[in-house]
Amino acid sequence: MAVDLRRQYGEVQTPEKEKGSEIHKDRFLEILEEIVVEIKTPADKLHSNVHNMNVELDLYQKEGLTRELPILSKFRNALIKGIIDEIKVVEEVEGLKTHKRTQIIEMKTRKSQNPPSSQQIIKDKMQGMIYWYVLNAMINGKTEMGDFWSAYGVDLIEPDFNEIILSEEYMESLQIPENEQKEVGTLLGIGTLITEVIQKFKELPELSKTIEIIYINQKTLTEVHREKYRFDERFFTRGMEWALEYWSGKRSPTSVGEANNWKCNFCGYYTLCPAIHKKWKQGD
Repeated sequence: MAVDLRRQYGEVQTPEKEKGSEIHKDRFLEILEEIVVEIKTPADKLHSNVHNMNVELDLYQKEGLTRELPILSKFRNALIKGIIDEIKVVEEVEGLKTHKRTQIIEMKTRKSQNPPSSQQIIKDKMQGMIYWYVLNAMINGKTEMGDFWSAYGVDLIEPDFNEIILSEEYMESLQIPENEQKEVGTLLGIGTLITEVIQKFKELPELSKTIEIIYINQKTLTEVHREKYRFDERFFTRGMEWALEYWSGKRSPTSVGEANNWKCNFCGYYTLCPAIHKKWKQGD
């Protein structure tokens, strides 16, 4: 229901969301410099995300850690985009051998010092599994160039591969030299960058099946809970199929069940929600 309301009314910011975004940004700035760019076209958005992938994968190869990594792949025929909070190289012992693997780490910020509820953890586990599935698909070469064009809505009908499709504003904000703009800003140039990024994902160490979620307090930045769990294909597939029923138009959005009524108290769409309006009427 919250997803459906966000599609109708746009993103609603809350103090908690803003503080969480600020903390995530600070963690990103610990390892990388931020460059603010001006996005004017779908091609700008595509290039920006692929550029970020490229820079962050280079850092990961050098340091064994990166943050805010964009990812993209498919489940069934549905394209999935996301941004992983952190990946790092870990060593896992199996028998007498030690293997270097890539581990996904998600960070959640909390206003409370108390650990999250079991219902909150289940929701966050599903998000971590989605990221695991997508990154694993990229490491195994299942994401194709066409997925990038489709995901960002770049039109390839009767294209001129040598025509510049990045906006001047974007290229200037990214500080692309004028003598390189014809090479970087065309379909051919973006396609070359996508090919490089696809290859770099394939070169990542095998993905660890262990996912970590770290919950920290927004005020003190101290850890209040840490959850380690493994990718569960059955749980993941069941959840994705349920979600795709909505995204494919096979069912209407549903409100939370009794066990998750607490979510309504933290939802930015509380006054707009038809399920809440129904409760108010029943209360009358």
